[in-house]
Amino acid sequence: MIVVKIGGSVACKDLSKVVQNLPKYADRAVVVHGGGCLVNELLKKMGIEPKFLTHPGGLVSRYTDWETLKVFVMAMSWINKQIVSSLHALGVEALGLTGADMGVVKAKRKEKVLIVDERGRQRVVDGGYVGRITSVAVEKLRPPPLKVLSPIAVSERGELLNVDGDQLAFDVARELRAEKLILLSDVEGLIVGGKVVPRLTPEEAEALTKSEEVRGGMKRKLLMAAEAAKLGIEVVISSGLVDSPIDAALGGAGTHIVRNI
Repeated sequence: MIVVKIGGSVACKDLSKVVQNLPKYADRAVVVHGGGCLVNELLKKMGIEPKFLTHPGGLVSRYTDWETLKVFVMAMSWINKQIVSSLHALGVEALGLTGADMGVVKAKRKEKVLIVDERGRQRVVDGGYVGRITSVAVEKLRPPPLKVLSPIAVSERGELLNVDGDQLAFDVARELRAEKLILLSDVEGLIVGGKVVPRLTPEEAEALTKSEEVRGGMKRKLLMAAEAAKLGIEVVISSGLVDSPIDAALGGAGTHIVRNI
């Protein structure tokens, strides 16, 4: 089994290359997608400025209040159905889901979160409608049909929650005991010193998160990749905008985080 995470940057720029490559893997893959760029675009069209929180350690997350949650669900649903309908045109039976459907992804609402404000001070703020994943019902995600999953979870109280797409992909890969987790983005891999780093151990990946060259989403990806690699899951960070991006990732393109054996 493999898990393919289609990053929001790919979803907003060009889904065609990865969609055309997916039929080859329809019987052994689960797809997870993001779409933060479309969320930002729709929020701005509605006159709402997207808000982000910086956490101790430098990780950044979206602040999801009630209005943002509604836009988030709208954007993710649009991207999900774009992928599913495109796969249908290629003869692939695909099922698009949010984590709330059939209770596939359950999460606990983060009622309070610790952030670093613009003055560099740590303080606690309301967590909004963001969730920490507590369980993934992977038996409901195994093909057939090919499942395409949006990063929306459900709480015990029936709340829809925004969950991190990379974290969801990692949790799905872990619970599936997947062989590989492919994180497709709009970059060719982890770039340090102007070059793609071809291979990392989990320890090297963790060390690089402290580098000035590694920021934002890539920092989060490396931390999760290191954790996944320690469990024996090979993680590939590579471009989803090249021809046959899944083939390319499995063939050695991008950055591979692998446990030393």
